[in-house]
Amino acid sequence: MAFSAATSIATIGLYISYGLPILVGLIWPKNFKKGPFDLGMASRPVALIAVLWIMFITVIFCLPELNPVNSQTLNYTPVAVGIVALWAFGSWFLWARRWFTGPIRQIEAEAAGVDIEAPGALEKMEEHNKV
Repeated sequence: MAFSAATSIATIGLYISYGLPILVGLIWPKNFKKGPFDLGMASRPVALIAVLWIMFITVIFCLPELNPVNSQTLNYTPVAVGIVALWAFGSWFLWARRWFTGPIRQIEAEAAGVDIEAPGALEKMEEHNKV
């Protein structure tokens, strides 16, 4: 049971981490900056299918494996995922949104002529852009 819960938690976390940017692009397409590759007209239908699949598979991985359900057969995946989600969103709203700016995009850094292989080059670019 513990292995099943651990793999369910890992799978849900992986799906959600990939699904959140897709959902943001689906809900706020005007504010979402696309990368160099996209599906053109098929982007929104594929994004909708992906989000619906992630919602479905998240529910499936939260279901108990055995009947009858008792304290020994209960799937504790929703509890663990809920605690992590509560902590992540709570920390974002309480303090991280004030200082976290997001990752530096490698494509933008390379376009600006930054050697991304050089130690500290991205940090120097970040400092230069803040000024």
